[in-house]
Amino acid sequence: MAQLNRHLNPAIETIFMMTSTEHLFLSSSIVKEIARLQGRIDGLVPDVVLEDVRAKFVVPPK
Repeated sequence: MAQLNRHLNPAIETIFMMTSTEHLFLSSSIVKEIARLQGRIDGLVPDVVLEDVRAKFVVPPK
């Protein structure tokens, strides 16, 4: 976003203010990518679906 703003108008200064995780919006595609790569998704999805998401992205043995 900052690079695009700079491209459109070099006088624009972009500042990011991060929110706490409880108010954070996460794209489901990002969470799926983390799960696919066997990363930690606990705290990113509700506990009731955590195991289902993990199971969906288990890499089968070769």
